[in-house]
Amino acid sequence: MMKTFLLLFLVGSFQLCTAQIEFGPYTNHGYEPYTATIQGSGTIYYTTNGTDPSANSASGVNAVNVTITQNVLLKARLKDSNNQWSGVYSRMYYFGDLPQHTVYFKPPPSWANVCSYMNFIQPQFMIDFWGPGTSMTPACEGWYKSTFGFYEAALAFNNCVYPMIVPVYQEYTTNTEGTVFYDYSAGPITNPPPCLLATDDASKKITVVKVFPNPVQDFITLESDINFLAYEIIDLSGKSLMKKELKEKQIDVSHLNSGVYFIKLISLNRATNIVKFIKK
Repeated sequence: MMKTFLLLFLVGSFQLCTAQIEFGPYTNHGYEPYTATIQGSGTIYYTTNGTDPSANSASGVNAVNVTITQNVLLKARLKDSNNQWSGVYSRMYYFGDLPQHTVYFKPPPSWANVCSYMNFIQPQFMIDFWGPGTSMTPACEGWYKSTFGFYEAALAFNNCVYPMIVPVYQEYTTNTEGTVFYDYSAGPITNPPPCLLATDDASKKITVVKVFPNPVQDFITLESDINFLAYEIIDLSGKSLMKKELKEKQIDVSHLNSGVYFIKLISLNRATNIVKFIKK
């Protein structure tokens, strides 16, 4: 189903009124070479290698076209007629096949059927999908699985009821950048049953991350073979409470209220792991 054009119009109008740099098009993925545009009033300096632009970077006046033939992080700065520099603006553009991710879900025992569907976060497309979606495949020990292609996506798992009438229709959702194991009773987990990990495909194995103490009062300690670069703390509603670089194995959670939270850990290759913890 087409995204709401009014929303896109309002967003685009807002960018034109407030942004010094504007990237286009909205869709940032293609299987054939396509053109990304950078627009601004002045001289645009830009890079395609992820570094911040400088006066020595490639440039163009008012508009720049870049042909996308591989995944590229475009960064741009604007120098206006008063020789004033803008901040650095960036946008990711994608090319070719999308990475395939198998997602796993353990439904409530009462469900007779299990379906799933996916909406793109990255890359961005002009299409939204709505439930119930397609039936998931039984995996083992009450778990089901589906495979989708994405870099980052919003995944929804539901009981295949149509029309989607509440309270008969039930759904669980999560955002992920890779393989996810979602247990209806606990949310995303990092300790799935061994039967789901019994595969020779290394891409489907999960990194084991331990956190302790759990429950925690002040500081939570991470134990993993992976060197994570950053972390995000999320509450049960999915609200992001904090995003920081991870410089040591301990995270200060003393400021949090008592309750249940998730730590989203991000590694060098942008893979993520989500760990649940309880704050006393």
